[in-house]
Amino acid sequence: MQKFWKHHGLALIMWIVITIAALVTMPNVSALVRQHGAVTLPSNVQSQVAQTIEKKASGNKNVRSLIIVFNKKNGKLSATDNRRITKAVHRVDNDNKLNITSLTSAYQNAQAKKELTSNDKTTQLAMITLEKGTSVSKQAKIIRNHVRTKGVRTYVTGSDLLNDDFSTETQAGLKKTEIIAAIFIFIVLILVFRALPIPLISLLTVGISYLVSSNIVMNLAEKMSFPISNFTQIFMVVVLFGIGTDYNILLYNRFKEELSNGLTAVEAANVARKHAGRTILFSGSSVLIGFTVLGLAKFSFYQSAVGVAIGVVVLLAVLLTLNMFFMTTLGRKMFWPSRNLDAHGRNRVWGFLSAGAMKHTITAIVVLLVIFVPLVLTSSQKLNFNNADELSNTIESKAGYNLIQKHFPAGMSGTSTVYIESKHGLNTQKDLAAIDDLTNYLKDEPGVKTVTSVTQPGGSKIKALYLKSQLKQLVTGLNEANAGLKKVETGLNQANSKLGTASSSSTTSQLSELTTGTAKLQSGAKQLSQGVSTYTSGVNQLTSGTSQLTSSASKLSSSVSQLSKSSQQLASGASALNQETTANAALHASTSQLASGSSQLSSGLSQLNSSVSPFASSSTQLSSGASKLTTSGTKLVSGAQSVASASTQVNTGVQEMSTKLKKMQTQTKELQAGLTTANQSLSKIGNGTATVNNYLKELQKSYVGNDFYMPKSELNSSAFKPSMNTYMSKNRKIAEITVVLNHDPSTTKAADQINTITSDVHAKLKHGTLKNAKVKIGGETSQTADLQKLANSDFKRTVIIMLIGIGIALMFVTRSLIQPMTIIGTLTVAYYSALSITKWISATFLSQSLLTWNTPFFSFIMLIALGTDYSIFLMMRYRDDASIIQDVRKRIINSSALIGTTVISAAIILGGTFAALMPSGVTTLIQVALAVIVGLILLVFMLPTIMPIMVKFTYPYVHDRMYDKDQKEQQNQRETE
Repeated sequence: MQKFWKHHGLALIMWIVITIAALVTMPNVSALVRQHGAVTLPSNVQSQVAQTIEKKASGNKNVRSLIIVFNKKNGKLSATDNRRITKAVHRVDNDNKLNITSLTSAYQNAQAKKELTSNDKTTQLAMITLEKGTSVSKQAKIIRNHVRTKGVRTYVTGSDLLNDDFSTETQAGLKKTEIIAAIFIFIVLILVFRALPIPLISLLTVGISYLVSSNIVMNLAEKMSFPISNFTQIFMVVVLFGIGTDYNILLYNRFKEELSNGLTAVEAANVARKHAGRTILFSGSSVLIGFTVLGLAKFSFYQSAVGVAIGVVVLLAVLLTLNMFFMTTLGRKMFWPSRNLDAHGRNRVWGFLSAGAMKHTITAIVVLLVIFVPLVLTSSQKLNFNNADELSNTIESKAGYNLIQKHFPAGMSGTSTVYIESKHGLNTQKDLAAIDDLTNYLKDEPGVKTVTSVTQPGGSKIKALYLKSQLKQLVTGLNEANAGLKKVETGLNQANSKLGTASSSSTTSQLSELTTGTAKLQSGAKQLSQGVSTYTSGVNQLTSGTSQLTSSASKLSSSVSQLSKSSQQLASGASALNQETTANAALHASTSQLASGSSQLSSGLSQLNSSVSPFASSSTQLSSGASKLTTSGTKLVSGAQSVASASTQVNTGVQEMSTKLKKMQTQTKELQAGLTTANQSLSKIGNGTATVNNYLKELQKSYVGNDFYMPKSELNSSAFKPSMNTYMSKNRKIAEITVVLNHDPSTTKAADQINTITSDVHAKLKHGTLKNAKVKIGGETSQTADLQKLANSDFKRTVIIMLIGIGIALMFVTRSLIQPMTIIGTLTVAYYSALSITKWISATFLSQSLLTWNTPFFSFIMLIALGTDYSIFLMMRYRDDASIIQDVRKRIINSSALIGTTVISAAIILGGTFAALMPSGVTTLIQVALAVIVGLILLVFMLPTIMPIMVKFTYPYVHDRMYDKDQKEQQNQRETE
């Protein structure tokens, strides 16, 4: 037992306990990566501010958008297919579990059908917005179950679902990488050491490091929001397994070397830890610094690489403690069944390159310049920000995405939304006009396919809401009004003419004759009354004398004759007057009464004449018909009374008629004057409306005709309310304008468009009605634009920080200023050259002409951090040999030859570990692996060439200050001992 503790048994027990604890307390890594692994942007960038406004508009709900794709593989969608699709969409819409906030499909209206059905009629879309109440994968699964349609292929896609599938693929790629890396490392270690325990021990120590560090990182992410990404675990695997194996090789080689020198296992282990361990600490520290400084980045995606730094700390702790247990316990058995414990010999390749560079320096420099200058100059390139390209076309969300790209404008897979937030309601005429003006402005932006808004919900202008259409209706109304005015004017002229005729002199003359006739009639009636009285008296005195009777009969005959003439004049005048007074109801009634009286008078006179005539013709018969005469006298008295009464009525009526006619003549003259004035006014009105009409026609053709105007009566109408509900928040303080671009929303080209549109929109609204409103553009393209800006700016910032950190570390290791600068320069050239070569390989063999946006970042930190290791390996050997070889030129050549095998072996292992990323199928992982592998290959040839050149130009003497300093340190150590 004492021997067990002596051989670092405590370290073994400690790491066993820690490993068990890590296994027990490991959180759900897949769930954490899905929840926190997606790329997140700072809250102050445009797309995130727009997302906040969107949340307000939806009632503080977190929502996401998905797209259902219906596709007929062969031929167009039939009527039966469309009915089935409609039923499928209804099933989705009616599922309360999905918490759908809006759903737009082709069955809703003609405009939606036009926009959501492809031109070739083979594909149809349904756009869904739903709350983020559960994971997107579960929501997609529910939707898939509802939309399965006979005879039609169905897919569910969307940016959130694509990102989720990307997380799934990276997790699956991680498992493949772990298995492939372990197998590869095992085989390489077998070949290098020709021993079985070495690979097992190395994999065990590195595996414990990865397990413990993963536990720490994931628990920090769960409990303290430590930044992680979809790539955190994968890069922890490749870095820890890669450099962990490299460090183990370095440590085991030195242990084997010391064993071959005759030291015991404990002594050899202590020497190996002292010398190789120092190199490991220096190398690990540079890697640690490189990944730690990433925590100073502003972009959380870049910060997520700090997890690798935690892994490096744990790795160093495991390697320098747990390895000591195995080395001291197993000793030579670690290299079983091999019995050859000789250290690696000189590496011919590195020896040749370093010697050649020292001897033919100018030639070496020219060759380096010819090879690397073109590569560096061609390394600048556009990047691919489309996560969909990371996925295989066999994945459902990617297949649906591809169909949208094929059959619709590319922007349909991720529309952009302009959010306008104001402190007051935007449902006013002025604000709606400004929104409509902005809608039309956006339509004219290059690369914009369609624009929809509250004033143009169908993507096109509603003509009735523009002044051009409204002015056209007004012009038409004025034309009709002018035509009506002309008709009125004509009618008034005719009425005026008739009134003039009605008040003519003939009418006045006839009225005068009528008045005269009625006066005579009244006089005759008086005479008649007197004659009747005389007659009556004569009849009574008939017996007294016929002479008086004859005289009375003559008078009576004369009176009747005169009365008859008067009655004829009266009848003639009444008839004429009756015809002229037809237009005046009151006057016509009076003349009618007069005509009636005249008729009665004429009848009475006829009776009288019939009675008087026999009496006048024969006075001799009078005596014989005395009795008859008495009877006739009675009748005569009655008739005379009727005539007297009728003549009085006639006279009264005529007098009233005369008064009314005179008054009517006065009114008629006034009416005529009014009609004349009215005609003149109507003529002026007609001229005025004609002028207005011409003005409105010109106005209609001018730019003003394109102005939006909605009457107040329409603002709150039921017809306009659905559009308000769709494109405005409930309080109407937030308005949305949806923009569909021609380009894929995740491309750099689309992002550049959004940047241009953003600038143009702010310039457009700077001085308008909406100048005080908050205007932001959201959507996938806006996120891509923000990601592009942030990634580019923060990448440059991170590069500077990382290079400064590693440079400082190298200064402490090399005790030089020139050497760190040379090493960093070499690594930088290798990085840019590797990117150029990777782009060519990717375009040639992967059909990906662009590197993914995160490939440069991960390639840089991997090459710089890991490449520094190999530089430190070389320079530490160069430093350690200072006491043996004082000539710096010979020493660098010797150090290159001795360390070459270790570096090449390490590079092979690290390159192989990264090669394990390629079967993942994820484009970023493949491209990063290619860049690191190419970079490592370049470094293998660059380091033994450039470092000797640097030493040659830096140290022209046979020994350097480092040698003197090391000698002094060794002297002080001997004196202390």
